[in-house]
Amino acid sequence: MKKTIKLLPVVMTFLLAACGNKIEPGQTEVTRESVGGLPFAVVEAQEVPGQDLFIGSIESADRGVLAARIDGRVGRLTVQVGNPVKAGQLLLIIDQNTVNDRLVEAQGGKEAAAARLDLAEKTYQRYAQLARAEAVTPQEMDRVSAEREQARQNLQAASAGVAQARTGVAYNHVIAPYAGIISEQLVESGSTVMPGTPLLVIERSGTPQARIALPESLVGQISLGETLQLEVPALLRTVSGVVTEIQPTSDPATRTFTVKLSLPTDAGLTPGLFLRARRQATTGSALLIPRSALVQRGQLIGIYVVDAKILHFRLVKIGQQLGDKVEILSGLSAGETIVTAATEKARSGARVEE
Repeated sequence: MKKTIKLLPVVMTFLLAACGNKIEPGQTEVTRESVGGLPFAVVEAQEVPGQDLFIGSIESADRGVLAARIDGRVGRLTVQVGNPVKAGQLLLIIDQNTVNDRLVEAQGGKEAAAARLDLAEKTYQRYAQLARAEAVTPQEMDRVSAEREQARQNLQAASAGVAQARTGVAYNHVIAPYAGIISEQLVESGSTVMPGTPLLVIERSGTPQARIALPESLVGQISLGETLQLEVPALLRTVSGVVTEIQPTSDPATRTFTVKLSLPTDAGLTPGLFLRARRQATTGSALLIPRSALVQRGQLIGIYVVDAKILHFRLVKIGQQLGDKVEILSGLSAGETIVTAATEKARSGARVEE
């Protein structure tokens, strides 16, 4: 007990000293970077033409499925999905040993058939001489004649087998029929294939088209030859597409019709890109900002908002593009102030100089 009483004043003194050095909240000043020369604008809701929105993707108008012409095992794949290929380029090899073995076997069968025909021909000639001397019966002559004819047919069949085996040797190398991009790989090395087994899908370069899903409620409102505006978010571009095909039946799972549109060949569009198609509808209101205000960071899109003279980077979701402006679907409210251009100079947390 006495030992504890002696230590107490020391502890209390230490605690009082610690409390005396406590920093009051809000006393530390934050040093901020200053940024000047940035253009600003207050976001306001504007009337815009209403539009129907459809989603889809870009594909090649010329899309081919390469299939096996012989049976065997896939020996080697020389390409992967996404690889560009040239016309005549080797894409895949089907086990060559199996094909060569069949050719050797077919050639051996042909040689044996030729030997049997030679024997049958010689036998027939001997019997023919005996027949002229009436040394054999007509039935015996008919038999050797039939054997000779059968040997001839067997040789023809063996020759056809050799030709087929040689074709198989040529078919074990699968080559690109035209320049394009490999969009699907349907087999792996070691896979067993038969004639008709799909191997690869190749899409011809320079023939892009759009495929969109059209709701059943709008199928009668779009016609062949109609032009739709197509947005490609990955490229931040808008291109025009002309309706070339409307499939007559709908997908029972999604209740949509497939619509295909031709695209400009010089737009740098590659198969697989996501797109949005828009069509004029009723008028409505939306938040529109200059496209120059957008900042893209990887797959994310944002803007710089000014609040109490401090810059804040904020992610937004964009909608339709109207000329040099873009619709903001979420992440921004009317009345807020944003940086409209020169965003490369903006820094989140920086103070704005007037």
